[in-house]
Parts: sequence; C-alpha cells; structure tokens
Amino acid sequence: MRLFIAAELPDEIKKNIAKLIGELKTTDAAVKWVEANNLHLTLKFMGNVADKEIDKWIDWTKKKVGGSGGGFRLKLEGMGTFPEGKHPRVVWVGVSNGSKNLRTTAEALEEDEFVSHVTIGRIKEHKGVDKLKGKIVGYKDAKFGEAKINSIFIMKSTLTPKGPVYEKIKEVML
Repeated sequence: MRLFIAAELPDEIKKNIAKLIGELKTTDAAVKWVEANNLHLTLKFMGNVADKEIDKWIDWTKKKVGGSGGGFRLKLEGMGTFPEGKHPRVVWVGVSNGSKNLRTTAEALEEDEFVSHVTIGRIKEHKGVDKLKGKIVGYKDAKFGEAKINSIFIMKSTLTPKGPVYEKIKEVML
C-alpha cells in the first residue's frame, strides 16, 4: 500500500482553500484540483510499503517525532507554483509562521528536500496556465487561517479513477 506521513488541517482552513480553488477553476486551466477533504501537509512520502512493514513505520515515526514537544502553530498564507516559470507542475498554498517547526519535524522524519506547503492542484498540461498564473498573483498574500499541529498521521493513499482516497492508519502525538 502507498503510505505517507501528514499533518491534518482544520476544516475552516480546508473551507478557505476550497473557496480559492473554486476561484482558480474559473481559469479553465488543465489542473487536477485536490478535493477539500484531502487537503493536508505532507511531511514524508514513503511510497509502496508491504502490509507487514506498516508497524515498523509506525514505530519508526513514534521514535523520530513522538512526544517531541507538544506541537506548534502554523499560519497558512500566500500561494504559488512549483517550479516557478513557464512550465509549473504544482499549485500550492504556503505556510508562514511555523514553517520552521514543520521543517524540523519533516527533517526528523528524514525528508531532506522538504518545502512547507499544501498542494492544492497538479497541472496536467500547459493549456490555460498563463491565465491561471495571472490569477494566482492576486492571491500571493491571501490568508487561509491558523492551525495548531499537535499530531501527525500515517496515511494510506489508494489511487482511484476519481482521485486518491486517504485513510488514517495511525496518529502520532507530537
């Protein structure tokens, strides 16, 4: 099964980001938008893991970050694309205050190239991208809310024709 480690976002932030996605959809850009209930902060992607290895990943995660300090606060604001330039592939919402704590947690999970963000869409082709990027500029300072991150989750991702379905396997308190 496909596993990853993520921090959950409060419903209010998901609602605010979903409103933004609704606005960005008006550009008709060829983007696969993330469903509001699937919005999260990925800290580590493990990929395909054998069922018998899940307990090892749970124990490993608990050792690396479990009980590491009681959590931290984040502000989600701003947005952009990865990579910047003519051919972006990902549309994201940024993390401001608290991004250092999030990065420290991700690095403890041995995620070397971590960039604090919430993926909100994956660009499938260049169609409409210029219009999309023009719209994004208007939201570069948008504020989506604050979150207290007290725990992280080991998540299962099942790919379906309608998009991924995420399931919480185990919560690890920070």
